[in-house]
Amino acid sequence: MASATALQPLRNYIRQNIGHLRATPCLLISSSPPPSISTAIAGTKNPDGLSKDEKQQQQHKQQLKFQQQQNDPKTHAFVQRNIQSIQLEFNLRTVPCTISSAFPTTGSVNEAVSLAKRFGLKEGQFGSGDGLIIGIGSGAAMDLAKAVADSLFGNISSCKDGNNQQEGGSLVLAPSTLGGFMAASSNTPSLLLDTKEEMILPHLTSSWTAALDGHCRQGTVVTMDQQLSLPPLYYPLQPPKRSESLPGPSMAHYAAAMLSILIDVARALDESNTQQPIDAVLLEDIKAVASASASVLKLAAKEANESNSTVQEGDSYATAQQHFLSAIPRLSAVVDQSSHLTHGSSVPQSLANALLPQYFPSCHLVTYLACILPGLCESLATQPASNVEGKVSVVEELTKSIFSCIDDGGKTDDKVQVASLLSWASQITEETAIPTMASLAFGTPDINTLTGSLDSYDALVGSMTGANAGIRASSDDFALMEDVLHRSLNR
Repeated sequence: MASATALQPLRNYIRQNIGHLRATPCLLISSSPPPSISTAIAGTKNPDGLSKDEKQQQQHKQQLKFQQQQNDPKTHAFVQRNIQSIQLEFNLRTVPCTISSAFPTTGSVNEAVSLAKRFGLKEGQFGSGDGLIIGIGSGAAMDLAKAVADSLFGNISSCKDGNNQQEGGSLVLAPSTLGGFMAASSNTPSLLLDTKEEMILPHLTSSWTAALDGHCRQGTVVTMDQQLSLPPLYYPLQPPKRSESLPGPSMAHYAAAMLSILIDVARALDESNTQQPIDAVLLEDIKAVASASASVLKLAAKEANESNSTVQEGDSYATAQQHFLSAIPRLSAVVDQSSHLTHGSSVPQSLANALLPQYFPSCHLVTYLACILPGLCESLATQPASNVEGKVSVVEELTKSIFSCIDDGGKTDDKVQVASLLSWASQITEETAIPTMASLAFGTPDINTLTGSLDSYDALVGSMTGANAGIRASSDDFALMEDVLHRSLNR
């Protein structure tokens, strides 16, 4: 994918391709503000069914409150402005579909696919389909649009199979938020909420399991509007009252979440059995994302120490924006390139998928990934070093990049250790008001219950993917997940 600075706004893309797009039926998927929160569960509209269990009802109310608090007027204005342009200015043949929840469900994907077919989009695999899907707004809208495109067109292929110019059904993504940009940039499967299992599951089509050498979505275009709705760089952590939820993630949360994903990728690359040296471009991307993420955390800590107030303007805020817009596409490239080398699951993402809906219903996915960072670093610090002669340690290179950008004098030489990374991660997450995992939990779930849910998630994903999909956790990965979970809860 091109860098964010090279991406054009949605309106420009449509204007340049207006002849083709006007002749194509279009499913227009957009995010919308969540409905007003009812104080009673009775009468709440829930097409997937609502459990009569009192605990699950309370969790559902917490989720509704959380979704309402994430509503950003700027995001809604962005969505409405682009919808009006598509329908009134460019006069495309569209049928609307909206999503207000944090994640799509299998039911919402099936409904959207059915709607698209009725409107004239043609189903077909590997380029034989026809039609246009446009996703506008939040990460949930991006995930729903990608899931519908995967189901309808199946334009998924190995990264080794060629370029991104495949004929057939096409997908255009126009994110309005930082989370939306992360979802749009990613080639990984969409994340769907399974309301029965109370887990987040990857949306895997047959084309996903067939492409084993990394994945590319053919016919996909990501656009970028300069008026992205971005969160504050930092805001102080104030424990919510019982009737409230935590606010959405700050930029500091996003930076820590990206580091959690990146460090886990580096760990997996170091533990892989390949004797080949790490690809130079991949290593440079890893180091660049590490530096950018650490720089954002450094800026957030500086603002926190100086003012201890919400930061949503000024030079530091603008600099942090630029770090994200350049780092997010590179993080996506890192995950894509490393996936066919490691053939394992992402420890942070697996923990979130298995536990977030049931045990952390008021917590944003990004905040949960961010709170894993110290526990992951602590777990890695206790693991034996991977010493393959002639092979560069990716974790060590990543650590050097972090310390070189935070200007922690004297720690950028060859003596930098993971223990130094742990010390820094513990300090920076505290300074930038990233909550602990224990403080985010709904109630007080015990470690055995959480581990049991991890095991259930692993078995469920295994049944979905089969033996060759490279997504189910290995025994070592599963042991690491348990260790990271235990250490994170005890911080």
